[in-house]
Amino acid sequence: MTRYATTLLIALIAGLIAFAGFNALVDPFGITGAPGIPGLTARDTRLLEDGGRVHVADRLARGGDNAILLGSSRTVDGFPREPEAWPGGIYNAGMRGTNIFELSQAAALAAENDSLNCVVIGLDLDEFGSHSKAKATYWLSALTDGRRWLSLARVSLSPNTFGASLQLIADNITGGEPRAPWSDSYPAGQQRERYESGARGIYSWYLGYDFDPERLALFARMLDTLTANGVQVTGFIHPLHAWREEAMIRSGRLEDYLAVREALAETFQRYSGRAPVEACTPGGSAVLWDFSGFQPFSSMPAPGADQTEAHPAFYEPSHYLPHVGQAMLERMRMERLDGPVGQRPFGVRLTPQAAVSTAEAMLDRREAWLETPDGQAATALFDTVEAGDPQAEVQTPQYLNRDDLRSLTDKLEHVAPAASRR
Repeated sequence: MTRYATTLLIALIAGLIAFAGFNALVDPFGITGAPGIPGLTARDTRLLEDGGRVHVADRLARGGDNAILLGSSRTVDGFPREPEAWPGGIYNAGMRGTNIFELSQAAALAAENDSLNCVVIGLDLDEFGSHSKAKATYWLSALTDGRRWLSLARVSLSPNTFGASLQLIADNITGGEPRAPWSDSYPAGQQRERYESGARGIYSWYLGYDFDPERLALFARMLDTLTANGVQVTGFIHPLHAWREEAMIRSGRLEDYLAVREALAETFQRYSGRAPVEACTPGGSAVLWDFSGFQPFSSMPAPGADQTEAHPAFYEPSHYLPHVGQAMLERMRMERLDGPVGQRPFGVRLTPQAAVSTAEAMLDRREAWLETPDGQAATALFDTVEAGDPQAEVQTPQYLNRDDLRSLTDKLEHVAPAASRR
């Protein structure tokens, strides 16, 4: 019996070693440094398979980037993978489906390295809702505890990694790869359907939205620590197409949006007077920009019923195209005034005073848009939605707990001091 148990234990250990070794060799998330095998693993098609958390967190833990760009899928899709003309370069560290809890963890993890001088982070109402805390493979990544070596072990032993490894091998053999969510042209009517279905879905989502002030407080702790240690943090509120912004207003979330906007402006203003080691954008150590609010480029008409040509700025109401993100980076560096398709205003530097004064201008732009054929079409769509007695998309709240706060505190305690940054 003892010999049988010993043999079984040895077989189990050998199987785990083989399993982990296979995952480490294939390395679908690009974290072990294993060399690519031509025809089998050379093409990295699954780096962002898990929403990007494992790959991004590993790079942030290794350090070496002077500036990073954080955000949700709007950052992943809405900015080039390698943004242009940013002095010293900026790494697109966007992660799909993320929220302010994960983004704060990512910023703190990156700031442990003295090479980091600037964080640019995308924000909107979504990030501060109670509906989400950590998704996908957050718990495998270095985001959870900041320990890269433990993350390597967790990832190597994960069934999720095994599945991604098999898919990567299949991609290399067959020539397959993940498809971009946008195209230069579409079958007639496809874009219009994407806009209409997206607007209906987000209306129900907003009905169930629940703002969590603890998430804003968590973000403020991160902002305080990073700016106190010489890191400049530039925030920006994501642009959304007018159809999505109208869904937010029609669902009763305008007050939440304006309140979060003002709270963010006050939070950034609180830490803006500190001296960053290196300023990537003008304005101090904490700078906030707003690209939302029915601005001209985001109020361009939705695709027509038979349109095949791609929309010039948004591939669906919630996501803008990479050239828009590139233009936003240039605007935040004060290198341009015009929007991505030539209109002004394009973005506003948001201070507590500007948050109040520009809110009225935003509502004026909305009223003007509602008078257009596109605004009238959106109004008819939401009238139909509301006539159908839509139900709120209610998700189980995921509030922050003591362990969540502790995990961020542990990282903030290891943030490199300003004196060590180059």
